[in-house]
Amino acid sequence: MRIMVERRDPIHLSTKVHHPYRGRTVLEFLCERFRYLPRELWEKRIETGKIRLNGRLVGADDVVDTGDEIEYTIEIVEPAVDFTYDIIYTDDDILVVSKSGNIPVHASGKFIRHTLIAKLRDDLGRNLNLAHRLDRETSGLVVLTRNVEAARSISAAFARGAVSKTYLAIVRGCPANDTFEIDAPLGRIGKQHPIPRSIIDRKKGKPARTSVRVIERLQGGWATDVPAGESRIGALPIGLSVVEVRPHTGRTNQIRVHLEYSGHPIIGDKTYGLSATLLRRLMTDPESPELLAHLILPRHALHHAQIAFEHPRTRERLELAAPLPADIADFIESQHLRMTRPASR
Repeated sequence: MRIMVERRDPIHLSTKVHHPYRGRTVLEFLCERFRYLPRELWEKRIETGKIRLNGRLVGADDVVDTGDEIEYTIEIVEPAVDFTYDIIYTDDDILVVSKSGNIPVHASGKFIRHTLIAKLRDDLGRNLNLAHRLDRETSGLVVLTRNVEAARSISAAFARGAVSKTYLAIVRGCPANDTFEIDAPLGRIGKQHPIPRSIIDRKKGKPARTSVRVIERLQGGWATDVPAGESRIGALPIGLSVVEVRPHTGRTNQIRVHLEYSGHPIIGDKTYGLSATLLRRLMTDPESPELLAHLILPRHALHHAQIAFEHPRTRERLELAAPLPADIADFIESQHLRMTRPASR
């Protein structure tokens, strides 16, 4: 069952003031802590009595201290999401679910209650915490913990690379080799950029390595020749392929960036794989027919299909899997039908 909902109602939130913000005014703190909202909006909320400091109404110039609690009420329209999830594994220590391809795992920007963690806490208990993250449009396996001991154990396993993760993706073009590795360090373009994103940064980037195996080539090849060993960004791949991807490091957007760098960006990806012209179109006219035709799918075709790790209590090795969601499976099937359909006369 797919549950899509857009909601507008008052939301009561609170946040603690940490040491770096000590001595700032209430207005400065709010503007720096929550940069996705304009200064004028915070000023209006303070003026209308919607901001409290340690339980009392405040002015914009009141100064905050470490440990202070700021409470505020907002009314926000949260974008519609798909709350569908399947429980893959559960016990007293951990929970593993497979999420849809349209829900963020945690609060960010306009998403506050429309998140996987909020939904799971409402359904299954407040003691759940995320062990790792997936992008909003990435479907598949997410691990959560139910207690401090499990959280520490799983976090340490991720940190030392003891968690094996396997993704499936549909990419542009048909790789020449059945298997290949992408070893390219990743950096980050920050909030000053129109679309913050990870980038290949060989001078200051952190090491990142990804293994790719081609599962199926859905016709096609390369429209332009690219010298061996060079990035194929900017070349025009034709055809599509289904690939299995194993990240050996856990950098932000690693799979999406590395596949773009290899010249085989994921279809549906609105950040990686778009030309400068289409990126501008995305910001000004996200429903442009040209843009939607280029994307092929409404979300990026990336699915976290398998995960393996040591159980934090029993030390048993868990190997868990989530089947492809309907949107990706149906698209692949449609390509099979197109390939086998007799040519029209």
